[in-house]
Amino acid sequence: MVYNKLGFKFLELPNFAKKESDLLTDTDKWVYLLKYMSTLNKIPVYLRKPIFEKLFNIAEYSKLFSLGV
Repeated sequence: MVYNKLGFKFLELPNFAKKESDLLTDTDKWVYLLKYMSTLNKIPVYLRKPIFEKLFNIAEYSKLFSLGV
């Protein structure tokens, strides 16, 4: 059985060209974060929401965990 309301959205991160000042929606912030997560040292002020802070904590933990292996 196929669910007819199932759909996919593809994201091409290299084509995302918004700057920090252009981030208006939470979706923009998520995509920006996915693209630049590897270069961010700390959580930026414009991403100070509990969900983004949790993501940074998980990323920090994962990075420390992978160094020990």
